[in-house]
Amino acid sequence: MYESLKKDEALPLPDQISNIIRQKIEVGEYHPGKKLGTIRQFAKDFAVSPVTIIKALDILEEETLIERVPVKGVFVSEKLKPQKKQLTGCFVFPEKYMFPQPAANENWGLNYELYRGLLEAAQQRKINMQFVYFEDVPPAEVFEKQKIALKKFDFAIFPGAMQLSELCNASALERPTYCFASGNNTAEMSEEVIRIDYDRENVTKYLIDYLLKSSCVSAGAISCVNYHTSRAADFLDAARNNNIKVSGSSWLQLEKDDENAMQKIKEYLLSRKHEFIFVDYTEVVPMIYEAAYQEGLTVGKDFILTGVASGMTFAGLFPRLSYFRIPRYEMGINIMDMAEKLVRNGKKTGNFPTLKLEFVKGHCYKINQS
Repeated sequence: MYESLKKDEALPLPDQISNIIRQKIEVGEYHPGKKLGTIRQFAKDFAVSPVTIIKALDILEEETLIERVPVKGVFVSEKLKPQKKQLTGCFVFPEKYMFPQPAANENWGLNYELYRGLLEAAQQRKINMQFVYFEDVPPAEVFEKQKIALKKFDFAIFPGAMQLSELCNASALERPTYCFASGNNTAEMSEEVIRIDYDRENVTKYLIDYLLKSSCVSAGAISCVNYHTSRAADFLDAARNNNIKVSGSSWLQLEKDDENAMQKIKEYLLSRKHEFIFVDYTEVVPMIYEAAYQEGLTVGKDFILTGVASGMTFAGLFPRLSYFRIPRYEMGINIMDMAEKLVRNGKKTGNFPTLKLEFVKGHCYKINQS
């Protein structure tokens, strides 16, 4: 097993033995964690006394090349395993300043859930996660500097396709690059960009399934004209196709920060034409509760209300609202998990799993009674 020792040389036997074992460790013949044997086995293999072996092992242990485990034997030190490089990720911010007041409760809730998932997963995987400002639509020289600035990161996350699209595409050629998709706002993304989204193509189906189970015979929707989404219209069309009563006044479209929103909502509720209401403008949900209370109506009893949201906007509402939760927290967890695997395997892109909406059940008298 081992080459013969030169007992007539000036170099002491323990040093000769330690040199032989050290060389096998250095060339990789003995890998970290490998069991080398026992003192008795070493003494037999080298044809020396156990005392000589102990002295040789003392030399190797002092150099942290081996570990002696009582009863079990001698092992190559696990400390010799190559240390994994700590990964560094970048969340790209197109806003230079973080304003103390969020733009809307729902956006704040979605972002909070995402950041919570990212940071929790980063802590578990010991990933250095940084949030960095990058200028949107910069001059050419600034754009080149921004590409250089991204070189120190192993992966990058962009908040959406509407901003920094050119930098996002450039980043995707160098490293795993994620971007949150939103309906048709992905036309500018290159194929290398990893799109993050939930199964929004099935949202209408989920809403209609809930509507049909509710035993409601009429439906309506409340949305915001400032938000470009067809979700409310799609829901009402699907409701008609399922023989649910939808009138010309079933769709209430509000302006953002409309001063007359409360009165419009009251009139909408008092028409009593909508047993099931889908809200695609979740910021007004607390206002709908207040309007209903002022007019002697009860959410979940006089009409069913639902939405697609983080749920943060609905905190404290009673009766609690049933809604479909956007899985932003899970997105954050999955991004970090996927990014680590791609980087460790030397890959730059992949397919992100589309996450399903979670139905969060609240109080609903109509369904409970049916």
